[in-house]
Amino acid sequence: MDSRQKSAIRSTRTDLLSTGVYQVGGAYEWVHSLGVGAPIPFSSLPISIDSAPDNDLLVIGVGGDRHRSYSTPAGSTVFDLITAGEPENLRAAGRVWGTALSSLHESASLTGDSPESTPRTVQRSEAWLGGTWDPAREVLGESGLLEIRRWIQCILSGPDQVVVHGYPGMAHWVVTPDGAAGSLLTGEDLGLAHPSYDIAWVLGEMAELHAFHPALRPALDELRKGFLETCGTAPGPREIGPALAFRIAQHAYDWHHYAGAGEAQAKALLRLAGSYLETTKEVR
Repeated sequence: MDSRQKSAIRSTRTDLLSTGVYQVGGAYEWVHSLGVGAPIPFSSLPISIDSAPDNDLLVIGVGGDRHRSYSTPAGSTVFDLITAGEPENLRAAGRVWGTALSSLHESASLTGDSPESTPRTVQRSEAWLGGTWDPAREVLGESGLLEIRRWIQCILSGPDQVVVHGYPGMAHWVVTPDGAAGSLLTGEDLGLAHPSYDIAWVLGEMAELHAFHPALRPALDELRKGFLETCGTAPGPREIGPALAFRIAQHAYDWHHYAGAGEAQAKALLRLAGSYLETTKEVR
């Protein structure tokens, strides 16, 4: 146990995930715990990270299947940077975010057998992707759900499988106040998939904020530009629609089931997901 003084500076809680942030000396400890409604425990996929210059951006959680803690010099969230709106800081934060993700994809490997290598976020999506959640079935239709399932199957079964983060968005990418450095909190949602799974997750999160928060669009554009410079190859025109739709629909489900959103709010997100599926049809 760290004997230095530990003070709480941030706390959030949903029925899916609880987060506490503590200042310990000159560093920060981020503690994630399963929410009371979380359907499955954190991933236990065993991995190792090769030594490389950028791998200090990856922080592997310590703990079991219900609690993980991460020690990092970063104590701010990406959303803090977005609301501050400094273009240089946002572009820098995006570049480092993409670098962290590509470093994981290039240097992480399994260290043993695991009975389940599907990313935890894909496992959780089974609750709606099969058509059992009425709002998703009503808004996206069977054809829309089928299109997303096809994308997921391709991502999980193609030849270019790597260890993916599984949930590399703003809940797990934490930064210094100027955006120049950060840490990708890694381990809870690990799996094997094509690298574009993670890239699409981040882009889907940005797309959602861009759609519903017009005042944040200039900041988000800078962040996205930086991210795309370093993250690797993003999904192409034929894949980007279902890729973004998956992330946005998953958030609709999570927000409705674990964070108190009403059905109307969830359907607003699902309609956004559906608009990306329509865009893909136009490309074809």
